[in-house]
Amino acid sequence: MGRDIRSYDPETLRACFGIVMQNDFIFQDTIKENIAFGRHFAEDSIEEATINAQAYPFIKDLDEQFDYSLNSNGTNLSGGQRQRILLSRALVNNPQILLLDDSSSALDYATDAKLRQAISHHYRQSTKIIIAQRVSSIRHADQIIVLDEGRIVAAGDHQKLIQTSEIYASISESQMGGALLE
Repeated sequence: MGRDIRSYDPETLRACFGIVMQNDFIFQDTIKENIAFGRHFAEDSIEEATINAQAYPFIKDLDEQFDYSLNSNGTNLSGGQRQRILLSRALVNNPQILLLDDSSSALDYATDAKLRQAISHHYRQSTKIIIAQRVSSIRHADQIIVLDEGRIVAAGDHQKLIQTSEIYASISESQMGGALLE
């Protein structure tokens, strides 16, 4: 039997999670401070998180790099850059549980694929809960839950859902054609 979650120290419990919600915020400060989010991390940990989140290439192209100042809510970043900073923030503490809510929707498919590969490889021991509109973002998950109007209508892995869920198969076909039906 498990332990009552209320018996855990809240700070210890929070440290177990890496969370990126759809509308998370970027505050007016440097890239480094936005990733650290008030916590203390070695610079190489921050750099590694940005590599895994696919943010490192664009950060290295900035004159100030990690000391580049961000506007409130990251208005001086593209949507994809903003999401990669937020992903770096979630990954920097090597979370036990990673919750991603549509966190890569502004990324192109190639960058999204690299991100998924990095998360799968470097955070393989983490439990990952991914809320996504793109089938490509979840197709390798052990368990996929299909919702329709807020209700669970199907569950299984990609192959099972292609065969048993008309909704999932239809979404897969509309997004990627035959590529995801394999």
